[in-house]
Amino acid sequence: MDHLRGNVAVVTGSSAGIGEALAIKLVKAGLIVVGIARRIHRLQVLQKKMEDNNFSGQFHPLECDLTNENDIFKAFKWIDENIGGIHFLINNAGIVRFSPILSGCSNDWKEIIDCNVLAPTICSREAYRLMKKYKITRGHIIQINSLTGHSYSVNPGNKMYNASKQALRVLTEGLRHELAAAGDDHIKASSISPGFVDTEIFEAAKIPHVKLNSSVTLSSEEMADMIVFVMSTGSNILIAEMIVLSQGRTIQTYKTS
Repeated sequence: MDHLRGNVAVVTGSSAGIGEALAIKLVKAGLIVVGIARRIHRLQVLQKKMEDNNFSGQFHPLECDLTNENDIFKAFKWIDENIGGIHFLINNAGIVRFSPILSGCSNDWKEIIDCNVLAPTICSREAYRLMKKYKITRGHIIQINSLTGHSYSVNPGNKMYNASKQALRVLTEGLRHELAAAGDDHIKASSISPGFVDTEIFEAAKIPHVKLNSSVTLSSEEMADMIVFVMSTGSNILIAEMIVLSQGRTIQTYKTS
């Protein structure tokens, strides 16, 4: 990762889980990282941890509700005025809600779409604008998708989450199409889809009955390694889609009798 030292990366959802693990790896490797999340106190604790360990990079915490477009505008305005151009955007933030089509709450559905579909699309647009403004020659937008972007959950209450992740996969391909059409194909767009990862996503959604078996889950650190691998590829290499599973799992989940 030495060739990335000094590059600027924006990581959404960096207050916990994959986003936190990724931010630590990047700052430790000498990158300038802007961490975006709602829980500013968690970001500040993370910043102090990095400073106490004398990491060679920098970490800038930014409070932002990604379901609020004005908050996103303010965050990227701060980046423009204080950092300048960015090389990487990692759209990591995402939520899950148990909300069936037949009996679910429309507010839950809206929250899923706002966070999992609209927020990464808005952030991608704003990141692209900064890449263009500062003439970044090698930019990369990475969407942290989900295995459910390529399969269907066996749980009947998760289909809106399924839909949001499949929409993100389509929009990532659309982003590549538009970058090529605009003559900006030096800016990459990748989608990384992990299977079950040991994060607090279910706890945050207040779904207490979900118990992840450690033998079939990935750690946040393992997923951060995969993201770093995608970030580190050469200029002529594009990993358009990556599915990451723990050994023994399948892309489609099947009920067993």
